[in-house]
Amino acid sequence: MSSNSHNNALLKSLMQNMAISGSRAGYTAKLEQLPVTADMIRAESKKDPLLSQVYKYTVSGLWPPITDKSSQISFFHNRRDQLSFVADCIMFNDRIVIPSSLKARVLKMIHRAHPGIVRMKQLARSLVYWPSIDKDIENMVRSCDQCASVAKNPIKNTLCSWPIPTAPWQRVHADYAGPLDGTYYLVVVDAFSKWPEVVPTTSITTTATINILRKMFAQFGDPETLVTDNGTQFTSSVFETFCKDRGITHSRSPPFHPQSNGQAERFVDTVKRSLGKLKGEENADTALYVFLQSYRSTPCTASPNGSTPAENFIGRKIRTFLDQLLPKDQIPNSHDIEMEKQFNKQHGARSRSYQVGEKVYVKDYRNINTATWIPGTIQKRIGQTLYRVTVNDTVWTRHANQLRRREAPIQFDVPLDTMDTIDVTPTATQLPSSSTPSTPSPVNTPAKPKTPPPKQTRKSTRITNQPPRFVMKPNQKSYH
Repeated sequence: MSSNSHNNALLKSLMQNMAISGSRAGYTAKLEQLPVTADMIRAESKKDPLLSQVYKYTVSGLWPPITDKSSQISFFHNRRDQLSFVADCIMFNDRIVIPSSLKARVLKMIHRAHPGIVRMKQLARSLVYWPSIDKDIENMVRSCDQCASVAKNPIKNTLCSWPIPTAPWQRVHADYAGPLDGTYYLVVVDAFSKWPEVVPTTSITTTATINILRKMFAQFGDPETLVTDNGTQFTSSVFETFCKDRGITHSRSPPFHPQSNGQAERFVDTVKRSLGKLKGEENADTALYVFLQSYRSTPCTASPNGSTPAENFIGRKIRTFLDQLLPKDQIPNSHDIEMEKQFNKQHGARSRSYQVGEKVYVKDYRNINTATWIPGTIQKRIGQTLYRVTVNDTVWTRHANQLRRREAPIQFDVPLDTMDTIDVTPTATQLPSSSTPSTPSPVNTPAKPKTPPPKQTRKSTRITNQPPRFVMKPNQKSYH
């Protein structure tokens, strides 16, 4: 026989063996799908070592003492008074005892319609029995993939809340809301005071998000912890680097579990509802700011001491249009006397005031490069140092430092340019005769106009010292 013929024979034999083994496996699978009958239980019970002992002890009525309470025989020993035989099948009351080799097939028969654990136990307790049957039923249902795919959500796990912050802006929660009319809103809520920040944006990329947070953190500082969901803008490496560089611990909630970021999620819902209520009454921007001012100034039970978010975040109440309802205490405002004295001494300042109707010179700023003084008239005093001045039928508001007194022009009795020169040439009748000596007659000379004496320049006799350096106090600065 050639080598090729030998190889073909071996291959044919191998294929036959595989076919036989495959047919045996298929036959076994078909047998497992067949229903279990009483005849099968009777035959398998005789082969089962445990049930053989139970059969022997039950027939003789002599049960040995059981020392190992965890053994399988102890289950039957405790129920020996309820055991009986029907057609050589061991019965436990009205239930047939199943041997170990048939337990899996019986469980599949009972679980054919995929009942739950409770219904499956009820069905099994009316037909079959073996030790620890309830535990096997539970494992069967819990390991069924078809049952698990359509099962209800399990009972909620015990709540593990976030640690209570002790100061504002320690932990903040962020999330995106929208789009609402094409606009997204980045919502950031302080976990301590419940102070909200809502920023409208048309882009929710990582770059846009970082730019918004960078501006917000520059205003309020970097938080210790930032909690977000798993949006792509929050999971990128760029955002993680942004948080790491600022020393911010970034925590992300599990996917599809918004409860872990409940602070932001609840406020997102509040923003959507509030903007929907204000729609039609205000434009989008105005509605957002109206809502934020109202929310920040309203007492919040979740905020410490039940105060407003503004009080717990910035340490004071914010003034709203509702404060117009309350009367004001007429308490005069105090001034920084020390700063005023230092300023006056530094600049040699003097108090000036103007009366209504008084003529003044006004600083004209219409052309910055050629600012000059033009005439004006005081119309009204509107502050300690502010005046309204009429200039060429227009009204300007000027500080006292931008006004100068204007005197009335000097009036002369006789204008200099209208005075005539007197002719002093003698006439013929006035010529002197040769016999009489001539006497000089007085000559009338023209009168000189009266001019005001020149003003003498007065020199100050005040001794000036080098003024001290002026130190401003920005927190107490006043211009009054």
